[in-house]
Amino acid sequence: MVPPQIPSDDNRRLKELYRYEVLDTSYEDEFNDVVQLAATICNTPIALVSLIDQKRQWFKAKLGIEANEFPREISFCGHTINSDAAVFEITDATTDERFLDNPLVVDSPYIRFYTGVPLINNNGYKVGTISVMDTQPRTLNSVQVYTLQTLARQVVKLLDQNLLNKQLEQQQEKLQQQMEMQNRILSIIAHDVRNPIGAVKSIIELNAKKILSQHDSVELMNMAGKQIDGTVELLNNLVDWGSMQMRGQGFEKEKVHMRTLVSNMFKSFEIMASLKSNIMVNLVDEDLFIKSEINAMRFILRNLISNANKFTKEGVITVYAHKEENQVMMSVSDTGVGMTEEIKSKLFDGEHYQSTTGTGNEKGSGLGLILTKDFIQILGGTIKVESA
Repeated sequence: MVPPQIPSDDNRRLKELYRYEVLDTSYEDEFNDVVQLAATICNTPIALVSLIDQKRQWFKAKLGIEANEFPREISFCGHTINSDAAVFEITDATTDERFLDNPLVVDSPYIRFYTGVPLINNNGYKVGTISVMDTQPRTLNSVQVYTLQTLARQVVKLLDQNLLNKQLEQQQEKLQQQMEMQNRILSIIAHDVRNPIGAVKSIIELNAKKILSQHDSVELMNMAGKQIDGTVELLNNLVDWGSMQMRGQGFEKEKVHMRTLVSNMFKSFEIMASLKSNIMVNLVDEDLFIKSEINAMRFILRNLISNANKFTKEGVITVYAHKEENQVMMSVSDTGVGMTEEIKSKLFDGEHYQSTTGTGNEKGSGLGLILTKDFIQILGGTIKVESA
């Protein structure tokens, strides 16, 4: 027996084959019809559509063979893709020194006759074959050979069509993901802007009622200006993050000093906390750094601190973080009203999320915690809630 040689360009040929993503897929009627037609026209008991992998000949469609693949080193089709001939034919394998002691000749399926035509794709690579076999020596006539060559071209077209369909499905899936991301971004913007704008609205309403002294009025308007500046910065961050997501760049992690990050977040909540007489305390370890996506961390902290302030009045909001072995534990706690077990069980329910009115009659959508959980999971973390 003479094993088929490995072509010098086999790595490139294999790359072309793998591009189709068809190996080890289920059988399909279109390919099964091809082998049935080949066997009928050529009057043979065996017909195969084979793809030549690195070490095996795998059957995308088969007739008259129980096995799903043969080792490449004993395959007839391995010789076919090495041949320069348009059609590779063995009339009697028992008289051909390359095959006379081949296991496929000596044992089942006892091949005597073989004719194979390479499957040549648009880039000129032979990714496989269509072949017919018989247990008796014989030859094909010109019409049968022409039919086999035509079927080979049809198989390549089927492979190309399958590839095109997969690409279209991937594009459709990507488009769907982009639409979902766009909706997610709009939800984030709407949710995160609501509270700052609400704080500014409260200041303007107080000022309009003329119940404040001139000094207090000026001070509150200055605070409103700072709040608007913070809101603009928030929008810029969200738009930048959204654009990054839409382009498919994902998260880019950087070294973040946690205590500074929390301090900056507290500054954006000064007005909302002061309106409810809440005190914010930063207990994050001074030397704590993490490698993370800073905009995602801002979003997480912003929502957790906002929720703490929403349900607390004349109380204390505390952010604490420290490192435990290879993890960073961060907590946002408050001395507010707490929640029932029923509410706690639905906090992260993406299907039935809802919002509870805050101690200052603040309203929300309940979406913030759902998105917060998403961000935390994307960053490789987990979130849990404890309440009394």
